[in-house]
Amino acid sequence: MSGSFGTTHSEERKAARQDLERLKKEHNFLEPDRGDLDDPNIKWRFSKPDYTQANLEYMKGKTKNHPAGSLELVVENLVKRWEMEASHFQDLDQWTTINKEKYRAQANGGQVFSAEETWKVGNYNWLMAGCKKELYDAEKEDFESSHRHFRGAFTKGFPWEVLEVFSGPPTVAFSWRHWAHFTGQYMGSQGAGELIELYGFGVVELDEYTKITALNIYYKPDEFVEALKGDISPDKLSKGKALVGPGCPYVQSINSHSNGV
Repeated sequence: MSGSFGTTHSEERKAARQDLERLKKEHNFLEPDRGDLDDPNIKWRFSKPDYTQANLEYMKGKTKNHPAGSLELVVENLVKRWEMEASHFQDLDQWTTINKEKYRAQANGGQVFSAEETWKVGNYNWLMAGCKKELYDAEKEDFESSHRHFRGAFTKGFPWEVLEVFSGPPTVAFSWRHWAHFTGQYMGSQGAGELIELYGFGVVELDEYTKITALNIYYKPDEFVEALKGDISPDKLSKGKALVGPGCPYVQSINSHSNGV
């Protein structure tokens, strides 16, 4: 769940901002709210992130347009703010989205990580801790190397959206979609602009102050890495196929014949 991959050159950023403002005006899109990134008290891991390109890719590729005030948009912005803090804040005590003492994060029912552990290893490594080691060995990666791999693969950002919310606070259950065009390199594999999509489910526990105490994410990381390495076609991940399967072969056969395929 990582959306901002550093900064772009000033001219590119200016052009992206113009496109972004146009889309906001034409389609009544809302820019993600990640909090006040201009707060001078924030201690950044490296430097203040610029989300212009990431927000543009989000608006160009999202499948939902949740209205202002909706539970879906509230959840989406909470997760985006949490991702920003996890990826860019140097000081764990400055995180505003979590209850640091109670916070626990887990992917696919695997290893449970504390706030300190997630801050140390980074989002990618705890999210992919259960991945087959021959595909991605999280124990051999650190915060910097993991971000370097995926920022190198997705040079224009890795947008994320909430699809549906199934229950409200304090237990928030939701489905989500993560996507990007593979325009860079991933561990020696060169992308050609293929669309890589991830679908999954999340359950967030919130305390009385709307701070996250537990985060459980469910998805299939193995197929994601296999697509990046060229072992499988990215089409096998599209529209949630990695989660729900390709559908009934009989129905597929009927649809193919009816479409003249």
